[in-house]
Amino acid sequence: MYWSNYHSHCTFCDGRSSMEEFVHFAIAKGLRKYGFSSHAPLPFLTKWTMLEDDFPDYEKEFYRLKEKYKNEIELYLGLEVDYIHGCSDISNDFFKDKKLDYTIGSIHYLDRLNETENEYWTIDGAFGEFDQGLNQLFGGDIRLAAKRFFEVTGMMIEKGGFDIVGHMDKITYHGMKYKELNVTDQWFADLVTDCLELIKAKGLLLEINTKSLTEHGITYPNQAFYSIVNELEIPVVVNSDCHYPTNITAGFKPTYEALQNAGFKTLQQLINGKWQAVEFNAGGLL
Repeated sequence: MYWSNYHSHCTFCDGRSSMEEFVHFAIAKGLRKYGFSSHAPLPFLTKWTMLEDDFPDYEKEFYRLKEKYKNEIELYLGLEVDYIHGCSDISNDFFKDKKLDYTIGSIHYLDRLNETENEYWTIDGAFGEFDQGLNQLFGGDIRLAAKRFFEVTGMMIEKGGFDIVGHMDKITYHGMKYKELNVTDQWFADLVTDCLELIKAKGLLLEINTKSLTEHGITYPNQAFYSIVNELEIPVVVNSDCHYPTNITAGFKPTYEALQNAGFKTLQQLINGKWQAVEFNAGGLL
């Protein structure tokens, strides 16, 4: 019985500890497989993404740790790559020569707030920023914003080039604070279902992201959609999206149990460089 995690952030982006400290905690928590997926560089500066010039050091430190701990844990090198429509995606030149074990495609920024500068609406920053952008771009209508979020997510999935769809309904992080957005509403469920069907059609993996489970009681995608994911037979991987070593397995046990109750039999794991199905139960991977 063991755990794994392929979505994590260290001090090469906005994580709060070094790569090696994350490895120490991963081993202590019984992980056999652990992946680093720092936020990839963007064409503009942010507080939370890696700088292009830092990638060689990121790669060098990873391979040092991979060799040092090879008898204790399997380590994998990845990146979380933002899709920003009309601005940045995995087809950028930066990614062309990178030797990565896997990539996660995610959306953190939606539409441009300022036409003359690279200023975009962030959907998972501070609530004040979210609310301000919602009013500026969508007149305060969270339903319009959610529809746009899934429209852009669909563009990202159509373009492809990555392995895993990250936190696919992250718009709910702040969006559920508005009474007009409830994951059980049919209009929202339809948006999610259409997105899931596209993920299935494109043969991508879906992340079950547990980052917000302890604090907010939800995963991405929301637990309400587990049965649909299972019916569509979309391969899934459970990740914590941890920024602190203490959160490497946060939310794993209840999420594994919920997935098992929804009918899932296997989760995806990297084995000999390929994603493969591995059986699990509420206590971990078998």
